[in-house]
Amino acid sequence: MKSSILGASSELQCAYKLVELGWAVAFPFTHDNPFDILIYKEGMIRSVQVKGTEYAEHQKNVIKANWDRYLEVDYTILHDRVYRSWYIFQKGELKGRRSITLDPNKLHEIHNNWKLIK
Repeated sequence: MKSSILGASSELQCAYKLVELGWAVAFPFTHDNPFDILIYKEGMIRSVQVKGTEYAEHQKNVIKANWDRYLEVDYTILHDRVYRSWYIFQKGELKGRRSITLDPNKLHEIHNNWKLIK
């Protein structure tokens, strides 16, 4: 599957989950923003960047990106499409990184922890 289709699928699945949690979700008309989704709840607007993967390296999924591009985004949500799970990073947590290994044993505090989004 093309990466643009995978990305759109992860964004839509993330938006669905956020709507279930009571957030209003909006998508920008252009793709030249550091965020993919804007969310709104109780007077608060937050920006969200979504990245998905379905490639496993040594049984763990790895997402490679220039994470510094997203430093001003409130949440970076990574979608592990192989294991159907999510990793929620808050603003600045990926600063200086070039890749992240999606390992639920090492990242258990943010693994499927949607309560981090406030």
